[in-house]
Amino acid sequence: MSRPQNRKNFKKKNTVNLEKKGSDGVSLNKFIANSGICSRREADVLIKHGSVEVIVKLITEMGYKVKEPDVVKFDGTVISPEQKQYILLINLKDYITTMDDRGRKTYMEFVGNASKERIYPVGRLDRNTTGLLLFTNDGDLAKKLTHPKHNVRKLYHASLDR
Repeated sequence: MSRPQNRKNFKKKNTVNLEKKGSDGVSLNKFIANSGICSRREADVLIKHGSVEVIVKLITEMGYKVKEPDVVKFDGTVISPEQKQYILLINLKDYITTMDDRGRKTYMEFVGNASKERIYPVGRLDRNTTGLLLFTNDGDLAKKLTHPKHNVRKLYHASLDR
């Protein structure tokens, strides 16, 4: 008799655990990163330091899932996911496609104040290359466009001065 009960209890426990793992919501570090405060790795540090609250509960461990009614606070201020931003810009010669470079001109001079959200370039072009650049805060799109496993084709047109 006890054997079927044990199986029943075992199934019940596993079902509860699976439901917790597969629950809806977005991880807290991703929620913070999507709000434009910092990257996901930096968000992990903020969570560990106790700078993040969900509803009224202080969260200090990784893996918490933020759900629809949850209110997230960072240093006492309510945060929400940022709007997706997309900026297209023609690449000029002598500018570098990076966030910061000591002494050399970068595109952040043009787009740094274009949006209150934290945007970054998708891909890179060399200093002597011209072309179209995309700046965004949409990490999913950036990954789909740049990661080799997505097989996004790129078209290049090269001309020489000789």
